[in-house]
Amino acid sequence: MNITITGNLGSGKSSVCKELAAAGFTIISAGDIFREIAKEKGMTVIELNEAAKKDRSIDDMLDARSTQLGKTMDHTVFDSRLAWHFVEKSFKVFLMVDMQEAARRVFDGSSRGAEVYRDRSEALDGLKARAGLEKERFLELYGLDYYDARNYDLVLESTCASPGQLAQEIQRNFELYQKQPFSAKVECNLSCLYPSAPSSAIDLDRLAQICREETEENQTLCAGGVFSVREKDGYYYLEQGHHRALGAAAAGKVFAQVGSIRFGEQQEAAGLSMQDMEAYEQAGKFRYTANPVQLPRKDGYMVDFSRVFTG
Repeated sequence: MNITITGNLGSGKSSVCKELAAAGFTIISAGDIFREIAKEKGMTVIELNEAAKKDRSIDDMLDARSTQLGKTMDHTVFDSRLAWHFVEKSFKVFLMVDMQEAARRVFDGSSRGAEVYRDRSEALDGLKARAGLEKERFLELYGLDYYDARNYDLVLESTCASPGQLAQEIQRNFELYQKQPFSAKVECNLSCLYPSAPSSAIDLDRLAQICREETEENQTLCAGGVFSVREKDGYYYLEQGHHRALGAAAAGKVFAQVGSIRFGEQQEAAGLSMQDMEAYEQAGKFRYTANPVQLPRKDGYMVDFSRVFTG
């Protein structure tokens, strides 16, 4: 079986693929296929790219080549925006990233490519515009909603995870999927799940016990249990499992499986103070990427979970 991997702009797909290559997977990217077609046609990549803007058959050729390779290859990772749609019987992975972090990565140059931005705010606007155009294009050409989480077997957050950690978690889930297929499984970073109760509710003895349990269960990077969260203003707040999340983070775990997301008001988070946020960071031994006390509203992940989690 093969893996298809895609995700938000700036989510780190190429870096993760390098880690998977080091783990023994063959990597095929859309760029590889595009260069192969250009060579066959006696054209440069730039010439073929210009031709593709006017000739839909070039996109069709690229898609057909992905489909054919998917039938003949095994234990291969396809790094392509739409390989999940064209490669049959693949484990479909979407890497999501907080848009603020994506803008930071792009502006700092790690995945900027040809774009040049004056600041991170402009990079954020550019990423949102590109994502919107991309979504419209895929809908028009293929009738696909690229950002619908139902398209994928695993939606994995890269905001606060290294390429190596992401590759390890993808491999773990790939092995589980081969034994028992699943779909639309969502794993967020523990340090991107926010509290909905004041820090006075933290029981240090209970937290220490959970940390010990999670340390003993050290063969995975994912916390034990499944978490329920609510979304408000771009933040994801824990509805339960605060001690489990903090204990797992303190034990070095990175990911948390989210079993439900509720959309709407999150009154419990309104009374949190800077002292509360700092206490949670200290207990979990991490730093939040953004603080709702300082930044009440932010852009989220640009992934549509509404048709996966409707509760």
